[in-house]
Parts: sequence; C-alpha cells; structure tokens
Amino acid sequence: MKKAKLLLSSLIVLTGMLVVGTTHTAYAAEKGKDEGWDVPNIALGNGLTEAEKQQTTDILMKDLNKISDLKGVDTTKHNTVVVHGNDLVKYVTDVPEFTASSKAYSSAFIVRTKSGSGVNVDIVTPNNITARTEAMYRSAAITSGVYDAYIRIGSVRTMDGSGALAGIYKIYDEVAPAENNKEQTQRDEKRAVAQEQMKVVSDIDNQNKDNKDYSSENILVMLADIQMELQKINDKLKNAPADEVQTQVEEVVTNQIDKNGLTEAITPELKTEIVNNMVNFTNTGAITDNQLTKQLTNFKDDLVKNGSEFKSNLLSDENVEKAKSGASGLWQSIKDFFSSLFN
Repeated sequence: MKKAKLLLSSLIVLTGMLVVGTTHTAYAAEKGKDEGWDVPNIALGNGLTEAEKQQTTDILMKDLNKISDLKGVDTTKHNTVVVHGNDLVKYVTDVPEFTASSKAYSSAFIVRTKSGSGVNVDIVTPNNITARTEAMYRSAAITSGVYDAYIRIGSVRTMDGSGALAGIYKIYDEVAPAENNKEQTQRDEKRAVAQEQMKVVSDIDNQNKDNKDYSSENILVMLADIQMELQKINDKLKNAPADEVQTQVEEVVTNQIDKNGLTEAITPELKTEIVNNMVNFTNTGAITDNQLTKQLTNFKDDLVKNGSEFKSNLLSDENVEKAKSGASGLWQSIKDFFSSLFN
C-alpha cells in the first residue's frame, strides 16, 4: 500500500514537472522569437574571411544609437546568420547564374521597428554595392511581406548586392518562420513576385542606361501605384476568368505608365514583363493585404518627396501628355502590339 502511495506521489510530481517544463519551453520559445526581432539581426556572406566578417559587422552596427527608428532597441546585441550558395539560389531568383557553390559577400542588417514606421534602408557602403539601390531593397522587402523594419546593407568588397538581399529574406524566414505549409506557400509566392519585379526594374534600367531623364525610382513608384490600383479592383478580379484578369491588369498598367510619364522608357516587351508580373501579384495573398497598402503608400510618398534620383519632372502634365500623344510613335506601337495580342 505504501509503495502504491509512493508511486502515485511520484507520478503527480512528475506530471507537475512536465506541465511546468512544457509551459517554460513554450514561454522560452515565444520569448526567443520576440527577442529575435527586437535585437538586430545580421546576415553575413559565406565568402567572407573571419576578419572581413568582423569588419562587416562593425560597419553594419556602427552608430545605431543615432537612428531615430531604433529608439528603445537594444543595439548592444545581435543575432547572426550566414548566407550560403543555396540561399542565393533559393532567394535571389532574378540572378539565375547562382549555384549551391556560389559565394555571398554583401551583407545585411535588419531589425523590427514600431508599427507604421515602414521599411527604411541605408546602404552604408554605397561604393561597394553596384546593382541594387536602397529603393530596390525597400520595394523587394515590402512586396515579399517584410513590414516595419530598418535595414542596412554593407559590403567590404565591391559586389552587386545579391548576398544582402538573400540575407534579408533568410533572416525573415529564420526569425519569423511560417506557421504552416499554407503560410509558407503564400510567403514564397510573394517573394517570387518581388524577385520578378527586381528583374523588371533591372531590365528597364538596362534599356534606359543612356537616358538622362530616367530613374529606377520612378519605375518603383509606378509599380507601387499599379499594385495599389489592383488591390482596389480585386473584387472584380477574383472571380473573373484569366483572360479578363489579363485585360484588366493591362489597363491598369497602361494607365499608370501614362500617369507616371514613362511611356518613352518602357518598350512593349518591357510592358509585357510588367503585366505578367502584376497578373502573378493578383494571385498572391498580398492582393488583399491592407498592411501592404500602407507600406507601399509610405514607400511611394517617401520616394516622391525624398528620393535622391526621383525625376519629378516626369509627372508634369506636359510630359504625360507628350507621352500619350506618341510623338515618336512609341505609344501607338504599344497600343498596336497589345491589340494584336488580344484580337
């Protein structure tokens, strides 16, 4: 009888320990996740030497106390992840040349900021990042679902900046992993659209490399406008057949190209890229994301007001009307091109 009582007592104690242990583990996991966002996270390229990793970390962490968005953030600590070739293949799909053996060098810093602050990016080594701008990183982060964050990009070597972009995405996945397969699929779809947009911007940049009246910041503002306009007509799009969605998206794209004075910068082929990308956008969960609307509005308004390369003259009535009139014949060629597609 005494043995039975002793066994029962032991089971009760053990059960209590399991409950306490489980509760503590759950609390620790939640606390760890919160701390993962609330302290800085750094993604370092796997190609860096140990000395370069330390140098890069020092660059990315320098003078954080002077950043107003980081008030209240413990900038004496940070988490570190490493970006490998597999991460470049997974995340940076606008550069198909990457393989599992590729090396990353450019690096990224990211920390969550207060709700409504938007996504802000500083390239702290601007001479060493050759192919991606602050505005491009902001746009990619927002479109992929990264909201309200302060991001720094840095590299001790001259690189295109792809390693840093992969780092932003990898940190997001590791600090705030998807809770289930459905959420992961939605996240992957958003990220794919973001990377398509990076390719679109790059292709338009290449087309206009000798055009002094061109800026990729104007393209990014236009893409933000297109996404927000598509959100407004989503009720019409969600039950429409594919050909009708294509037509509606094309109409929105055409209107926004006109509005932003960019008809002379965007060829029919480039316009097709934009239309296809935006059709894909309508098939993601982002189309109904009100938070995305707020982030895009913040991003767009800031670029128009403060963008170092934004060409405000392109938005003048004279330029928009000139673009519509097709003095060079380009506007008519665009209309003819799309007319042939749908006739």
